[in-house]
Amino acid sequence: MSNGISIRHIRSLEEFETLRNQWNQLFIARPGKTAFLTWEWLTAWWKHHLENRELWLITAWIDNELVGVAPLMKTSLWKHGLRFRLLHSLGSPNCDESDFPVRAGNLEIARALCDYLHSQRAQWDAIELNEFESKTSMQRFVQDYFINAGCAIQVNTNYHYHIPIQNSWEDYWKKLSKNLRHNIERRLRRAQENHQLEFRHVEGISLGWADFETLFEVSKKGNFPEKYALQQERGFHRELLDRMQDHNWIRIAFLYLDGQAIAFEYGFNLDGRFEDWRTGFDLRHSELAGGTLLLYYLLKQLYSDGHNDLDFLRGEYDFKEKWIPEKREFIELRIIQPHRLSARLALLWIPNFWHWLKDKTKRKKKPGKHEL
Repeated sequence: MSNGISIRHIRSLEEFETLRNQWNQLFIARPGKTAFLTWEWLTAWWKHHLENRELWLITAWIDNELVGVAPLMKTSLWKHGLRFRLLHSLGSPNCDESDFPVRAGNLEIARALCDYLHSQRAQWDAIELNEFESKTSMQRFVQDYFINAGCAIQVNTNYHYHIPIQNSWEDYWKKLSKNLRHNIERRLRRAQENHQLEFRHVEGISLGWADFETLFEVSKKGNFPEKYALQQERGFHRELLDRMQDHNWIRIAFLYLDGQAIAFEYGFNLDGRFEDWRTGFDLRHSELAGGTLLLYYLLKQLYSDGHNDLDFLRGEYDFKEKWIPEKREFIELRIIQPHRLSARLALLWIPNFWHWLKDKTKRKKKPGKHEL
């Protein structure tokens, strides 16, 4: 290909496994690091979720150096009674961030990746890229490339809340609302008067499978008891532990009440940024607000450890806003080929029609002045 860039389409787990060293070299040079673009996270996820999916790991090379990656997978979907072939971000729906990592942000490498995807357009009907940070040149480049190729584009925006860790814990604590501070102090005082309350966090070589089993037990008593019930899901997390432990990336924080874990925060440490991926708490102790108390302890610990950010990742929930976070804008980008009627109907026209009908029904139900 032009500029000495060649493309290799990786189709098997075995081929994917061989890329570890090359992938890590590319990842180390990336300015914005996230666990969801590491070789460790993606290979672990694919190993345990490859059923009924086809790997579309598009890699760009200059000589024998890996210089770019489009981590994708292909599935055949039914939606609104229509079948179509979808390429989407590898790890969906479990990955909270994605991208096409390329060396030094080189858009010629991005073009080579997009050229390959376009050359293979007979093999797919639509592409769905989840959680691309909107301010990046990559998101804009991919969107413009496929607009110029005649594809229909749908863009959905959402936000990731995060807390920059600056100055001191005391300065940050004073910025929080008086009501939140009062509620935390009151619950802490009550819990410490009547129980033994303990904050514990584990990472690196101290982290073991027993800690994950503790997490699973807490989750069983939470809002989503089925979350870790399947052996497939547990196998994925076991794989993550094995692959990430040497990097000291995984961190799990627990809140214990009288020696029993009642809440957890499970995430990843990369370059001083903690990605808060999974949380859970025992509903039997909801009056204690264990999730809030655990987050309080965790933030204090992150300040103490010299971290620079806590990232709440996906989900615009009210509880996050109480901690006065900042926002990062992310994009879900859908690319639909012009003559693929089933994909256009399922992804664009039918959803748009239902939204229009729903809005019209709401307007009809709105009472007039004589009805108030």
